[in-house]
Amino acid sequence: MRITEEQMALIRSLHCERLASNEENLRLIDSFYSIRNNNVADALLNEAYQEDESGVVAYYVVKDNDDNVLFFFSLKCGLLFDEFIEGEKLIRLKELCSTLSEKLNGGNVPEEDIDGLKAILESVRAKKGLKKDEVARILHTTTDSQEINSIFNKNIKNVGKTFAGVEIVHFCANDDCREVWDKYNLDQSLGAIVFWHFIVPLIFELRKIVGCEYLFLFAADCDPDEHLVNYYSQKLKFKKADEHSAAMPIYDFTCKFMYQEIAELEEKRMKFYENFNHDEDAV
Repeated sequence: MRITEEQMALIRSLHCERLASNEENLRLIDSFYSIRNNNVADALLNEAYQEDESGVVAYYVVKDNDDNVLFFFSLKCGLLFDEFIEGEKLIRLKELCSTLSEKLNGGNVPEEDIDGLKAILESVRAKKGLKKDEVARILHTTTDSQEINSIFNKNIKNVGKTFAGVEIVHFCANDDCREVWDKYNLDQSLGAIVFWHFIVPLIFELRKIVGCEYLFLFAADCDPDEHLVNYYSQKLKFKKADEHSAAMPIYDFTCKFMYQEIAELEEKRMKFYENFNHDEDAV
């Protein structure tokens, strides 16, 4: 059942602001803690204000009218890859690009290959990736040749392509204010409301000034039942990584990478409000 006007008014009574935009926030976050993962809360209490102030990571706090900090999250830019290239393949890719560039600049390229060669080099420069069939055509070889296989894995048709994205670095409720939130008596969790009502509109605003395709996160889920992963999947509509990978800091190696297309967020957000309440007639 669709969200009611009264429920929307309650949600709109919450406000979201950058952590460093108000020095008073330093005092307000002092009692913030998380039962599930207090390391995340420690990040808010320690380095968050300085990182937000310097613009390294954007931290946001969600507060009620009494200045209770109910939730915090942080965002930063990142890149996704079709295939993360390293080691010997990276060396071979660099050698290939150098060879093609030298051929083009040296003028010893057949006229019928010039446009294709320029297109390949521009694709690399713009980080749109190299397509196996196009490279094979320029090199006058087959897609299963040893030269091609030294760059492309067997089932990979495109390497080096990157996708602009935004990472949700932190996403955490304040358990010290759990009773405050419970009094709102809403059918949806605080996290889901923060995501769809505050985070998604921020992504829309960002997309007005820069190109951005994906929203992603690393779920720190040690539960064998993947409770957190399931929450992100069911409530926030993220998908497990089966198509893309991301540049990942060491501390995230044990986390599960999840993502979703920004182009689909508007429709998903509308469905969130349309199905905000449990339909009692369907029970």
